[in-house]
Amino acid sequence: MSNEYSGPHPLYHLPQDMRDGLTKFDAEAKAIVSSFLESMESREPPKLIYHYTNDAGLRGILETGQLWLTDIFNLNDPSELSHGFSHAVNILNCKSEQGPPESRVFAKNFSAFHQNGMRGSAHYFVCSFSTDGNDLGQWRAYADNGRGYAIGFDAKALEDAFTKENGAPIPNNCTFHLDYKDAVLENIHRQMIERMFDLISLPRGRNLDSTTINSYMTELSVLLSVHVLRSALFFKHGAYTNEMEFRFLEVHRADVPPPEVKQRYRSYELVKYREFDWKRLHAGALKQIIVGPAADCRKATQFAADCMAAFGIQNVEITCSTIPYRAL
Repeated sequence: MSNEYSGPHPLYHLPQDMRDGLTKFDAEAKAIVSSFLESMESREPPKLIYHYTNDAGLRGILETGQLWLTDIFNLNDPSELSHGFSHAVNILNCKSEQGPPESRVFAKNFSAFHQNGMRGSAHYFVCSFSTDGNDLGQWRAYADNGRGYAIGFDAKALEDAFTKENGAPIPNNCTFHLDYKDAVLENIHRQMIERMFDLISLPRGRNLDSTTINSYMTELSVLLSVHVLRSALFFKHGAYTNEMEFRFLEVHRADVPPPEVKQRYRSYELVKYREFDWKRLHAGALKQIIVGPAADCRKATQFAADCMAAFGIQNVEITCSTIPYRAL
C-alpha cells in the first residue's frame, strides 16, 4: 500500500518541491503507522484462537478444511472501517475550519471519499478469531445464539499456514490483534494530518494550470486516504472490546481483481469471500472444539465427534461451555 515515487509518474510535471512534499509526507505517514504496528507486534501472541460458528459451519470447516475470508465490507459490522476512517474526517474538518479556503475544499472532497470511495481503495478479506473461546456475547452473536461451537486453533501454526509459503512471507497476508482505543487511532490520524496540512496550500500563488493543481490535490488526498485506511484496519469500536479479536487479513490491489472470489447468500445480500485451506496446510492446527452453552451438550458433542471421524480429524479436545445461559 505504497505511493512512493519511482521512475516515470503521472505527476512528473509538478514542481520539484511539490513532488518532494508528497514523497516526504508518504514516508512520514508510513513511519507513524509503522511505529504503532511495532507496539502491536510486541504483544505476546495468543496460544489458541477461536472461531465461533453454528453446527453447519462446524461441519463445513471440518469437511472442506476451509475457513472463509470475508470481504471486509460484507462483515456483520460493515461500518467498522468507516468508523475508523471517520476520525480523520472529523480532525481534518475541524482543522480546516480555521485554515485557508483551499483546505475546506480539500476536507470536503476527503469526506466524500469516506462516504463513497472506500470500497474502491483495495480488496480486503478478513477472517475473525477471538482469544476468548467462551465469551457470552460471541456465543449469542456468532454461534447460533449459544447453540453453536467455538473452534480452537493453535495460533502460531495457523498464522504460519496463512502468512508463509515454503517458508517465505506472503506479502498480501498478515495477522494481528485488534485495538479498541479510539484515542489511539485519533492520535495516529492527527499526526498524519498535521504533517500534510500545509501541503494543501502549496500550489497557492504559483502559475499552475487547473489540471496540474487538481492532479496534485488528488494525489495528496489519495496518500492521506491510503494511510488512514491502513491504520483503521487495526481498530474496532470500543463496544466490541469483549471480542478480543485476532484477525487474519488479506489485501489485494484495487485495480486487479482478486483471485478465486466466491459468493454466498445472506439475507438479501451476496457476500464475497475467499477460501483459506487450513486443513491442507496444517491439519494439526485444530486443537479444541467448545460446545455452546445453550446446546444439548451430549448431542452437540456427539455431532462434533461424528464430524471428526467422518472427515479424518483426530486428537481434538471437545468440551462444553459451562456459562449459565438464557437464549434470547
